[in-house]
Amino acid sequence: MFWLARRALCETKSVPKTSLALLLCAAGACSAGQPWSPDDLWDRHTPRDPRISPDGRQVVYVEDWNDRTTNAACSNLWLVSTRDKPARRLTDGAWRDRSPRWSPDSTRIAWISGRGGIRVLALNSSQESAIEASPVNFAWSSDGTSIAFTSRVAAQIAAAWAPAAILPLLWPRPPTRTALFAIPAAGGPARPLTGPDFDAVGEPAWMPDGKSILIASADGEIYSIGLAGHTPRRLTLEPSVRNESPVPSPDGAKIAWMATDSRPHSYSIRKLYVMNADGSHVKLLAGALDRDPTHPQWSSDSRTIYFTADDSGATHVFASRADSTVRQVTHAAERLSGFSLAGNGHAAAVRSTARSIEVVSFPVDLPPIPVVLAAPMEKLLAGRETGAVEEIRFPSAGKSIQGWVVKPPQFDPAKRYPLLLDIADAPRRMFGPEFSMRAQIYAARGWLVLRVNPRGTPGYGEEFGRLLPTRYPGDDADDLLAAVDFVVAQGYADPKRLVVSGGLLTAWMIGHSDRFAAAVARRPIVDFAWDPRAAAWMGALPWEDPEQYVRHSPIYFAQNWKTPTLVLAGDPDPQAEEFYSALQQRKVDSAMVRIPDAGKPAGRILEIESILAWLQENEKHY
Repeated sequence: MFWLARRALCETKSVPKTSLALLLCAAGACSAGQPWSPDDLWDRHTPRDPRISPDGRQVVYVEDWNDRTTNAACSNLWLVSTRDKPARRLTDGAWRDRSPRWSPDSTRIAWISGRGGIRVLALNSSQESAIEASPVNFAWSSDGTSIAFTSRVAAQIAAAWAPAAILPLLWPRPPTRTALFAIPAAGGPARPLTGPDFDAVGEPAWMPDGKSILIASADGEIYSIGLAGHTPRRLTLEPSVRNESPVPSPDGAKIAWMATDSRPHSYSIRKLYVMNADGSHVKLLAGALDRDPTHPQWSSDSRTIYFTADDSGATHVFASRADSTVRQVTHAAERLSGFSLAGNGHAAAVRSTARSIEVVSFPVDLPPIPVVLAAPMEKLLAGRETGAVEEIRFPSAGKSIQGWVVKPPQFDPAKRYPLLLDIADAPRRMFGPEFSMRAQIYAARGWLVLRVNPRGTPGYGEEFGRLLPTRYPGDDADDLLAAVDFVVAQGYADPKRLVVSGGLLTAWMIGHSDRFAAAVARRPIVDFAWDPRAAAWMGALPWEDPEQYVRHSPIYFAQNWKTPTLVLAGDPDPQAEEFYSALQQRKVDSAMVRIPDAGKPAGRILEIESILAWLQENEKHY
């Protein structure tokens, strides 16, 4: 079979009716052209992490692309004016540049270079300089003369018996921590700002006076680190909360940050807080929103905090003031990422819809009319047939559940199509109207692709996210099956040609349902008893009966497995191997493909090709 040949090659080398909001192209396919294929991943150029300059005149962003010759995922920087000028490349090469950050005067850009260290580019002279560092995150000082950065450092090894040559070979590996440093922006020696007991988390933030730096710690608190060498001062004092992402106001009087309940729950939303610069007068902002804020940023007058939040399949910009009132700024059916705000009230973000991935700019104090600044995927999208994306809502266990159906190009509602239930269960994430090349590739082969946001999905509030306290997987699987039933009832999905693709939930569902003609298990977890990934997820749940921990392992229901199943394994992947072995022992029609370098472009392409070949092979038996 085709997929086996590829394997050998790589190993050697309550709402009874739907709202049915059709987001794009109500009359079938959106554009004429070639069908999407796995090889299109080589031609994909996607923007991310846009940063608008403080003066609002330019946006720098990262463009991701895949290099076929080296089988590497690469990224370079591009610069675009907000005044209708074309984007121009700032860096060029098969490496990974990331985290571009503007100097406060908008004249320089610093970034973490794939060639090593921090690079600084002066836009007026095009002069580029390098700073010797191994940064995780960094930030400019308010006067632009210094850069604070975090870096991983190894702890001292207490093994006096071991010669120096043996120390790197000792097991277990010595622990590491993330330390905070400051370095001149023009280059020079880095100065450590934290001691051996401090472990920094996230991006540092300079206070406007330049005398101290805010940083979160692994202990869940936020600290002020003085440049004069004083002991770090803890600003937050709530032991049951995990604090992160401090952002000082431009006038230096306030600090905004986000916090999450650290007590065991299946899901807890982040909350937005503000306090005085000395840690006093803590106040909850936007408390009534019940959504996770991200990218909090102050207005230039220090009176409003803007942030983004996922909400029911979309991402919106919100504004919160000191009186805790919240205003929704954007309302479109779109996903926004990398939100950044300039002093003139204009913002930049990457916007993704079913038909586009673009860098956009828009005002936050007026009805936003986004201006497209760059669209590196435009040419590829224009040359492909893209299937329509439709929202569905259906009842399950008294809840209204949302899903999205990606339809084949030239969709004909009078026909019956095979349906692929595409599950994202590791980690859980919200599906929406964003462009998905993987889903479009399946749709191009004639499949309806069903993507569901079951109970436990973020983006629907804390109560919805906590609906899986002791039945995960289980209740969420019920929502997924209800989604399948709903789409089949619309008349255009063939109930005899249903396939499920996912990880943990695939293994669970084929042990509890016989309605699927075939299955694909992508690096599944099937035994909770010893897998460290399962322990990390399930340990956050307040299990009332410890035995439920084992009884919810998919392997517990192995005697029910009958569905023809393709197992996609990592290298190594003992859980996938255990799953495949159990299928073989029960004489289930099954195969396993080990994906080498699964995180690299060729590995991702091989995974999709393997799934397509398995779907085609099993079509013969429907």
